[in-house]
Amino acid sequence: MSDLTKLREEIRKEMIELKSSLERELRKEIRDLKNSVSFLNDEVEKIKKENADLVGDNKSLRSANEQLRTECEAFKKQISQQEHRIIASEQHSRKCNLEIKGIPKLAEEDLGNTLHRIGGLLNVPVTKDDVEKCHRVPAKNASSIPNIILQFRSRSKRDLVLQKAKKTRISTQDLGHVSNTPVFINEHLCPVLKQLFGAAIAKKKAAN
Repeated sequence: MSDLTKLREEIRKEMIELKSSLERELRKEIRDLKNSVSFLNDEVEKIKKENADLVGDNKSLRSANEQLRTECEAFKKQISQQEHRIIASEQHSRKCNLEIKGIPKLAEEDLGNTLHRIGGLLNVPVTKDDVEKCHRVPAKNASSIPNIILQFRSRSKRDLVLQKAKKTRISTQDLGHVSNTPVFINEHLCPVLKQLFGAAIAKKKAAN
C-alpha cells in the first residue's frame, strides 16, 4: 500500500471517528435540550396550575370577604336598631319627667314648696297629688348645682308645665334665693340624647 493510500485511509478513519464523536455530542446535546425543554414545560405547567389555584383562592377570598362584609353590615344594622330601641325605651321611661337646672341647693330645702312656687309662676298649679317623685341627682363636680328630677303622675300634666316653662322666664330670685340666675326647665333626656343635644348646642354656638 502506497503512502498516499495509507494517508487517505488514516484521514478517512479520523473523519469517521470525528463524525461519530460529533454525532454523539450532538445527540447528547439534543437529549439534554429535550430534557431542559421538558423540565421547562413541567415548570410552566406547574406555574400555570399554581396561578389557577391562586386565582381560585382569590375568588374564594373575595367571596368570603363579601359575605363577611354583608354579615358585618347586617350586624351593624342590628346593633343600631337595638341601640335605638334601648334609647327609645330609656326615653319612654322618662315620659313623665322634667329636669330642673339652676336652683341652688339649700341645707334644709323643701322641694315640694319649690315646685308649688314654680307652678304659681307658670300659672299651672302643682300639688303633691301631681307628683310621683322629686329629688336631686348627683352633680358632676362639687362646684356644680345638682339638678332636680321631677316625675309627674301623668304625662299631660308634665307636658302642660313644660309648655308653660318654654314661654316663661324664671330666676332663682323668683324662688326666694338671693342670687338672680336663670332657672331652666327641660324635658328629662336619657344620657345618649342629652349628649347629642349638648353637641348640637355646642356646634350652634361655635357657628355663631
